[in-house]
Amino acid sequence: MSVYTDMSGEGGHRNLQVSVEKLKSEQKAFAEDEKQFNQWLAKQPKPKKQNKRALQARKVKLRLQYFKEHSPKYSELLGQLAKAEAALKKFEAANLTRVSIMEEMPKPRDTFLLVRGAYDKPDKSEVLRPKTFSSLPPMAEDFPQNRLGFARWLFQPGHPLTGRVAVNRYWQMYFGTGLVKTPEDFGSQGQRASYPQLLDWLSVEFRESGWDVKAMQKLMVMSATYRQSSQIPPALLQRDPENRLLAHGPRFRLYAQALRDQALAVSGLLKRQVGGPPVMPYQPAGLWEEVSAKGYKYLIGKGDDMHRRSMYTFWRRTVPPPNMMNFDNSTREVCSVNSPRTNTPLQAMNLLNDPQFVEAARSLAFRIVKEGGDTAKSKIQYGHKLVLSRAPSQTVLDILVRGQEDYFKAFQKDGDAAIKLLNTEIDGNAAQLASYMVIANVLLNLDETVTKE
Repeated sequence: MSVYTDMSGEGGHRNLQVSVEKLKSEQKAFAEDEKQFNQWLAKQPKPKKQNKRALQARKVKLRLQYFKEHSPKYSELLGQLAKAEAALKKFEAANLTRVSIMEEMPKPRDTFLLVRGAYDKPDKSEVLRPKTFSSLPPMAEDFPQNRLGFARWLFQPGHPLTGRVAVNRYWQMYFGTGLVKTPEDFGSQGQRASYPQLLDWLSVEFRESGWDVKAMQKLMVMSATYRQSSQIPPALLQRDPENRLLAHGPRFRLYAQALRDQALAVSGLLKRQVGGPPVMPYQPAGLWEEVSAKGYKYLIGKGDDMHRRSMYTFWRRTVPPPNMMNFDNSTREVCSVNSPRTNTPLQAMNLLNDPQFVEAARSLAFRIVKEGGDTAKSKIQYGHKLVLSRAPSQTVLDILVRGQEDYFKAFQKDGDAAIKLLNTEIDGNAAQLASYMVIANVLLNLDETVTKE
């Protein structure tokens, strides 16, 4: 089954629907004329064997011919209806997104156990019925035995899993590891919670709040546990390398989407539009052609499409975005709620040379030069604060200022190198902007920038 979602935001779809429905209701007033037409049609010569579409087209043609001769007013009404339906169809093609959904069958088909998993060997001695696990609370008798009933069962007040699984994933998002280290397995093969009472309390809070996701995020990030320093004394690191005791704040590398979105945000490029179709940002040329045999092509977007949040990036499971895969993103070929974290030289190459990050560094350099004051020191302090939300230490500031001066001198001597690096037309000092672009690239690649701590 399919449903339409109106993307026009103006209610135009409903207006056209009302127009069509009104004309159809007026059409009912000509029921006697329609009856006479059907009698007339039955007397017409039968065509040779034709398919269903051809027969329907013939009927439409004869209908117009008949009412044009016998009922001009009805003929005019049919013309208006045809135009309204055509306008509705055109509007739907331009403004509506068709979304496939599932719908329960009026009478569920019989399901049987497959012998050794063979689809052609069902054991028809027993019909299988929907049922929940006996180890969990039973489904209420008034719940329908379908997906709706299953959803209601998951959110029963006494259900032991829903709240715990949800808050454990939120905890993992902020701390790197969930209270239950195996978020995909809360069963006998999974690990026990490091703090069972805390997990229970968070679960109850989540349920009693009416499943308020935003409130749960606020509760976690404002906790004393989350706001601890992420510095780890050597003795504690040796005793608890995975921080299961929660004796210090979390410290781990950001995931792929956050790295890209962060670079776009601090550079001022990020487009915060909500919703819309997927987009195709930068990707190595010819990658799809090498992997796909169906001739699909990756068409790099233009304008705002290049700077949408990463959640809108077009994702093809057989050829996932390489810049995401470099940072351990799941391929999405199977469901995964716990991705590993690795540190490889390829990740550094990605952050330094990927066109998206180079573009972000250039845009950040524009901000530094335009908004950072009159001196190199104030500009670099401004850029550092944009990226890391704090001012640099004097030592770091001195290093960056000397670096900018060295690059500025080098680009003054080699103006072509500055223009090649910027790769865009500018009004101003190319050598100066290129030198700050290098500093911006350094800031975006700092360990503090790519690490949550």
